[in-house]
Amino acid sequence: MPRSEDVLTIFLASPGDVQDERSRMAEVVTDWNRAWSRDLGLRLELLRWEDDAYPDIGDDAQAVINSQIPSDWDLFVGIMWSRFGTPTSRSGSGTEEEFERGLDRHKTDPENVRLLFYFKEAPVAPSKIDTDQLKRVQTFKASAKSRGLLTWEFSDTDQFEKLISLHITKHVQDWRKKRDLDQPSSSTAQATPRAVTIQVESHLPVQVPGAITDDFGYLDLLELFNERSAEMGEIANRLSAAQQELTEKSTKGREELDAMNADPANLSVKKARSSIARVADEMLRFTERVEIEIPLFRASVDASMSALIRVATITAELYPEKIAETKSAAVQLLATLIEARQSTEGFKESTASLPRMTKELNLAKRKQVGALTGLIAEFENGERLLTEGLTVLDGLQG
Repeated sequence: MPRSEDVLTIFLASPGDVQDERSRMAEVVTDWNRAWSRDLGLRLELLRWEDDAYPDIGDDAQAVINSQIPSDWDLFVGIMWSRFGTPTSRSGSGTEEEFERGLDRHKTDPENVRLLFYFKEAPVAPSKIDTDQLKRVQTFKASAKSRGLLTWEFSDTDQFEKLISLHITKHVQDWRKKRDLDQPSSSTAQATPRAVTIQVESHLPVQVPGAITDDFGYLDLLELFNERSAEMGEIANRLSAAQQELTEKSTKGREELDAMNADPANLSVKKARSSIARVADEMLRFTERVEIEIPLFRASVDASMSALIRVATITAELYPEKIAETKSAAVQLLATLIEARQSTEGFKESTASLPRMTKELNLAKRKQVGALTGLIAEFENGERLLTEGLTVLDGLQG
């Protein structure tokens, strides 16, 4: 039977070096629509040149794209990494031109036209570095910030996926609140100006209003979030205990060296090297443990944030009393991650400050510092995603 949906359109702009993020963006929109469009009566539409432009002629390629892709989108999403893009006859690059067109629309309709811009902070292969392009990206970023644009950085495609999912959820919240406020009580009510109502022919069985179309319901998702959050906390606690154990063994080794230095007559280089070697071996074992835990922690973060994103979409509709409970769990987990990250940062500093006494110790130091750097990055990623998730939950409460 026919049903009505509001369509909210997202325009994606970027140079060509972030193709992975462009593809992931399309997956996010597809997954979001599959999970929630029927329940919420809201469908996301993604506009991007590879799907919506076709061969034609104009002043340049960007002019063709401008003429073919609809300009009445609701949300602009820009992405940049190491390339600024190819100049057009009107702007420094196609992406910059699209941003300027979007900014002009926002100025005339700030309530309905929103802009998001993401910058990828990841290493670039030396063979692909173009210093001029990098400089233009940084200049554009600084200029955009000076004009009031709040930009976001991400480290890899997985983090971008989580951030854009959370931010889309937040914007959907805002759009739906505005729609509800603008919706007249009359039976002849129309959709909000930025939302387009379409008729969708469905051959699926009629569902009970508010039912969850995805296999996972609210309670399943909340349980998954709690389980994965607990795993994150357990990993952090295991690593904290391992750090403490290694610190105690390192202290013992240092005390042995101090005792040798205090008794020069019995000082033995062989004994000193043996003591240092034991500490180096313990450091290498700890490093191996960290390297094993990092992918487990990352998997827990991904699963917990995916659950939180979906929980945030459901709670306001079905379980408003559960929002505070979900938020409390997220706040507690965030505090755990902050504490673990700060402890790891201190441990990394103490590791780096160890004296360069033997090649075995120097090698163990380098490997341990590298592993701790990676672990800190994972903690920071979890903190950032949880902070964004809490913003979404605040939107549900507001």
